[in-house]
Amino acid sequence: MFPFSVTHPRPATPAGRQTHNSGYELIAFDAEKLNVFAAEVRYCEPHWHPAPELITVLAGRFSLTVGQQRVELSAGEMLYINAEEVHSLNAQASGSQLLTVQFSPGLFDELHPAPSLTWRTHSASQNAHDRDVFQRLSALLEQIIDNRAPFQRIAAIYLLLDALVTAGQPTRRAENSLREEEMIKKGIDYINQNFDQPLTLSDVASHTGMSYSWFSRLFKKVSRHNFKEYLTLVRLNKARTLLQDTRTPITDISHSCGFQEHKYLIAAFNKYCGLTPTEYRKRFVSRQNMIENELALGEDCLCLPLNAALLARLTLSNRSQSAP
Repeated sequence: MFPFSVTHPRPATPAGRQTHNSGYELIAFDAEKLNVFAAEVRYCEPHWHPAPELITVLAGRFSLTVGQQRVELSAGEMLYINAEEVHSLNAQASGSQLLTVQFSPGLFDELHPAPSLTWRTHSASQNAHDRDVFQRLSALLEQIIDNRAPFQRIAAIYLLLDALVTAGQPTRRAENSLREEEMIKKGIDYINQNFDQPLTLSDVASHTGMSYSWFSRLFKKVSRHNFKEYLTLVRLNKARTLLQDTRTPITDISHSCGFQEHKYLIAAFNKYCGLTPTEYRKRFVSRQNMIENELALGEDCLCLPLNAALLARLTLSNRSQSAP
């Protein structure tokens, strides 16, 4: 469910994200202060991080929740997400792929803070500023693929940020919206840190200082799931990680992940992954020495290589949206 919480290979040095049991994502940046990665994704649960990011859909369609707003993106469309904003996404078509650029907080300072913007493209109404963002993104990706001089790449990063600032509208969020989001973050953290214990919506709402009904309404708006579904998905995600160790009995895994009985773990796997825990474990083991060319059943993310073919796909997706 945190599909990008892995090490993403780069041409020279590794870069990627790591998570603890929290919705807050710890992102590791290399010396270039940038992460660029592509992936085929099914689902990404609510999370937030100090790095603003730019998402471009390469193929298919995605439905995203950013804060309390719902955004629909198709191939070729782009979205800027501000630092610390809670966001999640669901693929709306099989084979949906996206390209993500994360800008390290180290790129900014007091005189040049991270942009706080409202900006996205629409396939039917792209303007010159939107096209400039796409061109700057393409130029940056080309320099990364070709492994050009670091100063050229850092210049391309700032040119992309400058294009985003020009294209977007400055935004300042209302105090009540920020306060509600902080409470939801607190609730998500509490769930992620206590998923292995018996939890109720009342427990989490009380922890955040919100009423049962208020928290329930806001939580579903932000997470796209009701509390019970979200808790099951968090437990399932942890179980999938533990199942990769074949030495641990599945019954023990179910209990350690908060499932009261083994049958509840099986039911969750069947519902959300389309297979049993035993089948998932067997498939994981069988894939260890195989090269995967498509998203495996039961998985949420497959990282894609940054290469010339991906750059061509990015260009094609944008041209298809720009065509009359």
